[in-house]
Amino acid sequence: MVVINNKQKISVPEYLNEEFFTETLEEGLRETKVSLKEINFEWGSNPGDNYCSAIYRVQVTFAKWLDGKESANKEQLSLIVKTIPITEATQFLEDVSVFIKEKQTYTDILPRLDILSRGDKFGAKYYHSVKGPVQTIVFSDLKVEGFRVASRESGLDWNHASLILQQLGKFHATSMVLAQKDPEIVKQYTRGMLSEDILMKTDTFENMFGGFLKGLIKVSAGWPGYKHISEHLQRFNNNFRNVCAAAAKPKPGDRYVVLNHGDMWTNNFMYGYDNAAQPEAPTRAIFVDFQLSFYGSPACDLNFFLNTSLKLQLVQERREELIKVYYEAFRDTLEYARFEHIPTYEDLLYELRSRETYGVFAMFAFLPMITMPKELSADNSIDNMQDESFKQKKMDAIFAQKSLNDYQKWALKRFDALGVFGDY
Repeated sequence: MVVINNKQKISVPEYLNEEFFTETLEEGLRETKVSLKEINFEWGSNPGDNYCSAIYRVQVTFAKWLDGKESANKEQLSLIVKTIPITEATQFLEDVSVFIKEKQTYTDILPRLDILSRGDKFGAKYYHSVKGPVQTIVFSDLKVEGFRVASRESGLDWNHASLILQQLGKFHATSMVLAQKDPEIVKQYTRGMLSEDILMKTDTFENMFGGFLKGLIKVSAGWPGYKHISEHLQRFNNNFRNVCAAAAKPKPGDRYVVLNHGDMWTNNFMYGYDNAAQPEAPTRAIFVDFQLSFYGSPACDLNFFLNTSLKLQLVQERREELIKVYYEAFRDTLEYARFEHIPTYEDLLYELRSRETYGVFAMFAFLPMITMPKELSADNSIDNMQDESFKQKKMDAIFAQKSLNDYQKWALKRFDALGVFGDY
C-alpha cells in the first residue's frame, strides 16, 4: 500500500498516481522493477510564477528489485513534475509543439551538448513523460543539488547576471558545434515564442501581451518628453503581429545562428552557491524550461534577457561589460571545440542591434510580469489575462509602480537614441 502525503492540500491530477510514478522511476533509473512506498506532494513554484504550466515537487520513497527480490534498502528521490494543460487560451503552446520540443531537448539535445562541452551541464536529468491525459514531463529536482531561483522581482546583480551569461555563451556555442555535426537539428527547431505562423493564427498571443503594450502607451503618453515615443509604440500596436514576427525571423544580413533558450528570464535558470566565504555569490548556473527553444540569432536570447532580468542600475552602467562576458565564454567554447570561422565580437554587436525590436517586445510584454510584486502576481494566468476587466484592473496596478516606470523610461530613451523605432 503506497502512502500518499499532501500536507499543502494542493490540487493534484488523478493520473499522477502510483502507476505513473512507478513508470517514472523504472524509466528514469533504468530499472526493470521498483516498488513504490510513499509519495509526497508539494508545490514546485509560487502561484503566479508560471503562466503556462503547473509545477509539482514530488518526493518518492521506493525500493529496487535485485535478483527477483525486493531490496530491503529504501531510497528517496525528489522529482519535479511539470504539467502543461492545453486550453483554448493556451492552444498556441500546442501549435508551437512545446511538449514534443521540450522532451526532445531533454532526451536528445542536452545530452549531446553536455558531451560536446567542456564538462558543462545545461539542464536537469530527464525521467519520464506522457502526452495524455495532460502533457507532463518529469525531471530531477535541481533544488536537491543546491540550485535555487534568484528573485525575479528585484532583478539580477552583477554576480548572477555575469554567471548566467557565461553559461548562455557556452550553450549557444555548443549548439553551433552540434548544428555543424548534425545540420538536421536546425530544421527541427524553427518555432519560437514569436513564430510567425503562430502569431498570425491565434488572437491569444496578442490579447495577452498586447494589453501590456497598450498599458505602456497610455502611461508613457503622460510622461514629459515621451509623446513621440508613445506614438512609436502605437505604431507597434497597430501592426502588432507583423512587428513581433519580424523581430525573430531570419534576415538577409544575419551573421550566425545558435540554439536559443527561447524564454530567457529569471525563473528559467537556477543558481548553486558553493563559496562559504561569499554565500550570496553564485558559483554554478543551469537552465530550466526549454519548451520555446529555436535556432535563430543569439541576440533574441540576449536582448530578451537584457530587457527583463537585470537591476536597472546594472544594465545602465555595465551592459557592455556583460555582453563581453558572454562573448568571451562563447568564443572560448568554440576555440575549445576547434570550431572554424568563429563569429567575431563585431558580428555579435551587429546581431544585437539588428534584433533590438525583440528587446522592445521583452521590455513591454515580460518586464511588467517579471518585476511584479508577489501580492500582484498570485492570480496571474493566461486564462485570466483573456478577461478584459481583470486585465484592465491588473494593468492599472502594474503601471502605477515607480520602479517599473523608471526602468521603462530608461529603456525607451535608449531605444529612441539608437533609432530602433525606425526598424518597423
